[in-house]
Amino acid sequence: MANKSDKMSWKEAFEINVRAIKLLNSKNRLMFPYVVIKVLFETVFSYASLFVTARLIGELAGDRRPEKLIFWAVFQLVSTAVFAIINGVMDHAYEVKAVNFWNNMNRIEDEKFMSMDYGDVEDQRVRDLRDQIAQNRNWTGWGFSRIQWCFESLVSNLFSVFGAVALSVGLIVNKVPEESPLAFLNSPLAVLGFLVLMILCASISPFFTNKRNEKYASLSDKARFGNRLFSHFGFIRVNPDAMVDYRMYNQNEGFIKHYNWLKSANPWYSGGIFDKYYKGLGGLMNIAGEFGSKLLMCVIYLFVCLKALGGAFGLGEVTQYVGAVTKFVRAFTYSIIMLNTLKVNSKFLKDIFEFLDIPNKMYQGTLTTEKRRDRKYNIEFKDVSFKYPNSDRWALRHVSVKFEVGTKLAVVGENGSGKSTFIKLLCRLYDPQEGQILLNGVDIKKYRYDEYIAIFSVVFQDFWLMSHQLGQNVAGSCDVDEARAIKCLEDAGFGERLRELNDGLETWLGKDFDEDGIIVSGGEQQKIAIARALYKDAPFIVLDEPTASLDPIAEAEIYKNFDEIVGDRTAIYISHRLSSCRFCRDILVFEDGGVIEQGDHDSLIEAGGRYKELWDAQAKYYDKENIPPMEIF
Repeated sequence: MANKSDKMSWKEAFEINVRAIKLLNSKNRLMFPYVVIKVLFETVFSYASLFVTARLIGELAGDRRPEKLIFWAVFQLVSTAVFAIINGVMDHAYEVKAVNFWNNMNRIEDEKFMSMDYGDVEDQRVRDLRDQIAQNRNWTGWGFSRIQWCFESLVSNLFSVFGAVALSVGLIVNKVPEESPLAFLNSPLAVLGFLVLMILCASISPFFTNKRNEKYASLSDKARFGNRLFSHFGFIRVNPDAMVDYRMYNQNEGFIKHYNWLKSANPWYSGGIFDKYYKGLGGLMNIAGEFGSKLLMCVIYLFVCLKALGGAFGLGEVTQYVGAVTKFVRAFTYSIIMLNTLKVNSKFLKDIFEFLDIPNKMYQGTLTTEKRRDRKYNIEFKDVSFKYPNSDRWALRHVSVKFEVGTKLAVVGENGSGKSTFIKLLCRLYDPQEGQILLNGVDIKKYRYDEYIAIFSVVFQDFWLMSHQLGQNVAGSCDVDEARAIKCLEDAGFGERLRELNDGLETWLGKDFDEDGIIVSGGEQQKIAIARALYKDAPFIVLDEPTASLDPIAEAEIYKNFDEIVGDRTAIYISHRLSSCRFCRDILVFEDGGVIEQGDHDSLIEAGGRYKELWDAQAKYYDKENIPPMEIF
């Protein structure tokens, strides 16, 4: 991750900003060209209006010719009306583009996160980097969001500089009559002195503003820490998931203690680093910047008024030149500030591109997965070993297993034995460091990744249901085959609950988007997740603790009918309840990352090994649960 205190050259900053603009423009077609056109139109009208106003004031202060006054008044009125109409249309189009810009800006990071290797998704360093990018954007807009604002402001101010120069030429060209005591203002030295003084004064404000912004950016780490503190302590007492423990264990005292610590540790609180900065050096920089701006206005008014007093031009031109030079100073000042802001922001862009440039190391494959009507898919693990990124410990070691077609396979073992890792490798969320995993005799790395994962339906232990309609959750899509969805819910044991719902499959889960939505229990959520796996109708169905939230009777009902539900598919179960293993033809017993036993329930009991130890440890509960006997499928 980029250190915000690191120095970055202007060349590097320019290159990274150009890259960012190209990327953002590719996701927001014609956004930046449109901004240029819109800003150019606004600048031209602004200076045209200033020019016409100067002509009107000059005429009123001079000859007051009716035809001239009418001409300039009508011109101003018509041009203002035309501008208002055109600008209204352009503003509407711009607002639409701006909304799309924000949505597409976030999509760039989201799409990268969705497409990167799952190993990187689980890597804490990658997740920290992504969180840091989001926090930088949220606390003060650093990153992509700053690009839009800076680009528009910079283009607007550059156009304004050119317009101001065009309208200010007369200030230098028009001469004070030689007989005037102020004729010395015609001297090139006087003009040069005015320009130098004006530029020096104009540089004061951006100099201190830039220093303040650089200091502000260098405190980003502390700002993010303060935001994390506020997010935690600011919302913990309104979090419904935390309220039960908060109340039952009387955690208010501990909350107050930590909250008081928060006030002393949070940089945003009174007495924090930001408070001290703005009371000290930051405040002085603001004062110095304002002083520079006001001093500059004094220099401008002095020079213009002295030349007007000397007879170089009239009142109308005074209005024009004061307005133009004032606009020039403001535009010049903000152009420098925006350029420096882009340079400071480039350090945050570097974080973003560090995230976006994370390579996908997993080979995607080119072979098409065979579409077999008979579902004759065979999986074999050949001496597979695997360790997680940034870990020296082997999660799996020398695992060799082969699945027969239509197998009902149970995977058992204590926590940390390698069960979930085995499933993640099977679904190719990770690739093993050693050995091979074969599908129909071919290394799964050679198959197209999207087609390979399509042959698996998985219910993970930490599955997730969306706050969408019930049918959409089952189908995993907005297009729902209602008959198929209903059958899958029936097979998963949700049929009785479904018949109670007035809106059936169109019932919303949760109340996020519909006040009539339903709150489903943990067991009901698992049934819906199982129905979703059945709806996909993949050759392999994998259930990671599929009945953990179900009572023993409901669990027995699902397992009793599961042979008919699964059909000719290969079913793989991860379970801590060994009672659920009795209906499986094959059982794998994991320990310390390896398969130490394999067989059916009876043979493993007779072997008297680790499986029997686990079985005996749980057996005393089985009779109490009154679980009906199950046949082996």
